[in-house]
Amino acid sequence: MENSLVSILIPMYNSENYIEKTIQKLEKQTYKNIEIIIVDDHSTDNSFYVAQKHASKNVHVYLNPQKGSNFARNYAYKQSKGEYIKFLDADDECSDGMIEKQLKCLQNHGTNNSVVFSTLKIIYDDGRKDNFIRLIDKDYIPAIELLIDMWKHHQWNCPHCHLMHRSLFEKTSGWNESLLKNQDGEFFARIYSIADKAIFEPTEYAIWNRKNTGTISNNHSEKAELSVVESYKIIAKLILNYCDNLNNRTICAKHIGILLYVLYPQKKIASQRIIETLNQLNLPILLPTRNITKFIEYLFGWKFSVRFQKLFRFLFKQN
Repeated sequence: MENSLVSILIPMYNSENYIEKTIQKLEKQTYKNIEIIIVDDHSTDNSFYVAQKHASKNVHVYLNPQKGSNFARNYAYKQSKGEYIKFLDADDECSDGMIEKQLKCLQNHGTNNSVVFSTLKIIYDDGRKDNFIRLIDKDYIPAIELLIDMWKHHQWNCPHCHLMHRSLFEKTSGWNESLLKNQDGEFFARIYSIADKAIFEPTEYAIWNRKNTGTISNNHSEKAELSVVESYKIIAKLILNYCDNLNNRTICAKHIGILLYVLYPQKKIASQRIIETLNQLNLPILLPTRNITKFIEYLFGWKFSVRFQKLFRFLFKQN
């Protein structure tokens, strides 16, 4: 395996309690030719100073010249020199052999236009681990088939699940700096849409620490939810541009329908935007309903059906 430089790109916001562990964990990687690029997104705690203590030949810490996690990611990329790229959030981790095994997998079985990914383990604040069954952990040719399966099974990959060649990133326009939420979902959807392969590396794993760090991903404002709707629209277009058939239309309609169910009626503007998006894509409203609620929806419409389901679940919890 050639000794290529791998750049690990980390946006950071209010992560003073985690960034030191993240850096130390990366320094334990079995593959040593790495550089760590950290871009602080104007943290209000001591994140920048904690990270700066670890600055070295291979650890570089910058302040985001603008504002926003996607600006930070794009800026980190501009500062990087690696032939291969991995994105990582400041409070997450990779298994110790992940970079070595993914790089070997990509070089032996892929091209500069391929992306490799590993499985995901979730650890919660209270120590609980979520070992859910992942139906997407396999190879895909072309890579967009992975995106379709992710929407079909409602599963996902975190940014640090992936490793890619620099040239693949260059074929995108970078991270979408207009989005406030679901930024990684939209970015990697575009990666999958242009990659010739998505190769699964089965022996290593990404760790997603479910902690409330005050990051943009916890943003539930109307503007943030509108951002999610926009990202879903972009992703659905990628899928339908690849293959516009009944199966993919149903997958897109159901996945967007879940978002509508979650947001309505609390986020009325975002809910209306979802309806507009479905109309623009010529997709039906498909809500996550059982037989009885399907019948209610048929009689009284989808809005009444959603209200009925949420009221029923509330009353059921009270009992």
